[in-house]
Order: sequence, then structure tokens, then C-alpha cells
Amino acid sequence: MIKKHGICLTLLVLILTINGCKRVSLPHSIGSRDSVILIAPAIFQVDSLINVLEKTQYYPSEENVFNVEIGSLSEFDRYKFWRNIVVVGNSKESYMDDLLGEEAKQELKKGAQLFLEKDLWVRLQTVVVIAGENTGETQKLLDRSSETVYRIIREEEKARFTKVVYMSGYQEKETERMESLLGASYKLPLGYRLVENEDDFISYARKNPDRLITLLSRTLVIKDPIKFRDSLFSKHFNGDEVYMDSIAVNSAGKENEFLRLISLDTIKFKNIKAVQLKGVWINEKVKGGPMGGPFVSYIFKKEGIWYFLDGHVFAPGKKKWPFLEEVDIILNTFKREF
Repeated sequence: MIKKHGICLTLLVLILTINGCKRVSLPHSIGSRDSVILIAPAIFQVDSLINVLEKTQYYPSEENVFNVEIGSLSEFDRYKFWRNIVVVGNSKESYMDDLLGEEAKQELKKGAQLFLEKDLWVRLQTVVVIAGENTGETQKLLDRSSETVYRIIREEEKARFTKVVYMSGYQEKETERMESLLGASYKLPLGYRLVENEDDFISYARKNPDRLITLLSRTLVIKDPIKFRDSLFSKHFNGDEVYMDSIAVNSAGKENEFLRLISLDTIKFKNIKAVQLKGVWINEKVKGGPMGGPFVSYIFKKEGIWYFLDGHVFAPGKKKWPFLEEVDIILNTFKREF
């Protein structure tokens, strides 16, 4: 049965059940977390969708979020095993006719639709279908749905990876240690080890690549999140600082644009008003030259106690966003003991 599903954007996404199929035990999907297969006839203009999926982020090294591979319709069956798939087409095409159930086809009579199906052909899979009854309708929806498709795949990847992070459980004793020392804790996944521990401050790290998570609680006010983070990490981690400069970004056919890598926002964190600090840390004091990578921090006050949560990554030669997402998943397991 088709259900309507809101995606924090203006487009409406429908949960699609394919032809009323009964679920059976499925094999695992293939393909990396940053890979997307796009299956669309040549008649459709897909450049805007590809550009959004392959959007560039800077950590500070440049990287594309997803790598998009154009799949051939003649090899449609082969691509069914991939974890992230986007299919574009008109409902009367044979490959779409087989894909869409009767209820989905009825929805298309109202206009072009964007459908989402999970674990359709394999486990741990996301399939996004953009379909209409004719080429014009389908193209119009395709043109305005790029960010929605990107957000869906990112959110589905994060949800899947959250399960992976805690698939083997977590370190209960270390979690209890945090609670006894700081009155708060994370669910600490396996593989992280204690690297720093003071009265109000504790950090755990994992190697290959390096990931560090930190928790601090204190009664003293944290006035300036950036200066506070600099003072804390310069002391405990040999000079780490927030990278404040802008970087020059090349744009095709344009002069260089300058981009700041830091953001400071007020958000809701665990239903608490908090400051979220995101950016790049840099250390110019280490041997062998400067090193750096992305980080995310949360700062908030609850019942007279100030909390500072931080996760940062050092992953030279690797894409950074999957590891930044991992530490953010851990930070979001924050629990305060009353």
C-alpha cells in the first residue's frame, strides 16, 4: 500500500510497494556508500541531478559527496544489486511498467511522482524512482527534485550506517565510566579507546583513519565556542585549532570564489537549544607539515551544566564525510544522567 512520506522539503515522496510482492530473504547490496547508479534514457536531461549528487565539499581537501555512474537500460538487471539507485522514466516504458505497481500507476494520473523504495531487490538498498506519464511531466519533476533525491540518499545512508556502527553492540563499561565521571555519556562503539581523561573532560579515539570523540561538562560558562574549542584542543592535542581562513574555489568559467569552511548555527540537539559548530581543524605544529580535517561540535547548557561535545576526523587520502558522519552519529547518542 502506498503511503505519503514527508521529506523536510517541498516535494512529496511516496513509499512504493512493488506489485504487492511478498518479502523474502534478500542478499546484501553491493557498491560503496558514496556510489549512486543513475538509470535514465538519453532523452532526459540529468546534468542538474548529477551535479547535486556529486556536489563538492571541502575538508579542506576537495571531495565529491557521491560518485554517479550512468547505468544502461540494457543492463538494468545487473544494477539491481547496487545499494543506491535512481531510476527515471515514463510509466509506459517497459522497464517502468514492470517496476511500478497498480497503485503507483494510479498516483501518476495525478501528475509525475517521486517514489522511494527500501530493500527492493537486495538488503541495505535505496531505490528512488522519478516517473510521469509523459516525458515533459517527468522532466519537470526531475528538474526540481535534485536536492530531494540527494537528501533522501544521505538520510538513508546515515540510517543504515547507524545500525552498522552499533551492529556488534557498544562498550558498556566505558559508557558507565563516562556517566560516573561526567554525569553524561555516549554509547561508545567497539574499537574506540580512551586517550584523555581529566576531571571534566574525556576523549576516545579510533585508528585507520583517525576519529576522535570528546565529552566535557562543567559549570563555568562557555562564551565563545570557537575560542573555547581552540583552547581545549591546543592544550590536549598539540595545537589543533579551528581553521578560520577562506579558501579559493575554482568555478568553471568564473573567477575564483572564496569560501569559509566554518559554520555556527543555533539548533535543537536532543530537544535542547544548542550551538552547532562545524568546520575544519588544522594543526601547523606537527612534524611533517600541517595536518587537518573536518569536525562537528555541540555546545549547550542544561540545568546549570555546560556541555561540549566534539567529533573530529583525520583521514588523508580518503573521503571524509562518511567518517564525519560516524562521529556525529556517536555524538547524537548523548545521554545525561539525572
